[in-house]
Amino acid sequence: MQSVELLRDEQQRSLTRQEFCLLEHMSPSTYHKLQRAGLGPDEIKFPGMAFVRITAEARREWHARIEEERKTQAAKLEDQRRRERARKAGQKAAQSPRHVSKRGKVKRRVNVTAARDEKRGVS
Repeated sequence: MQSVELLRDEQQRSLTRQEFCLLEHMSPSTYHKLQRAGLGPDEIKFPGMAFVRITAEARREWHARIEEERKTQAAKLEDQRRRERARKAGQKAAQSPRHVSKRGKVKRRVNVTAARDEKRGVS
């Protein structure tokens, strides 16, 4: 019953830490880990009191920040995967007998000399 009431007016009022954790399905220890890492929601603390609230706006901003962080991490992972794939492809290409590093420089010089001689009409 309590969680149904929370869901109904969560969009309009500020929440305690406990209510926030309930709505986000996270434990208080996870909440505090996020806060220590600088990834938690902004809190309103009243001077001289142990009264802390999280506004609906702060919760929306927190969701946006978490989503942005997720996208950033996904982009880093994708970049890492692409680099690894390119590295493996480069290694495989370098092992090929047709790779540019496997071509003989002497043969090219001979071919260039033979082509030049043909143009001049030298046998």
